[in-house]
Amino acid sequence: MIKCPITNSNIDIAECVVIVDVSEGCAKETILSDNIKKVENWREICKHCKKHNN
Repeated sequence: MIKCPITNSNIDIAECVVIVDVSEGCAKETILSDNIKKVENWREICKHCKKHNN
């Protein structure tokens, strides 16, 4: 589990990878859960996360 700055909660590393892939345009946004998509600027938050490129 890792702390996600989008949800301000712990998420599974696999979910983190999916969010990163969508934020980079490698996967479609439709695979994201609603709790991610409802956060304004979620892509920018993800791209600025220290775990984004790990």
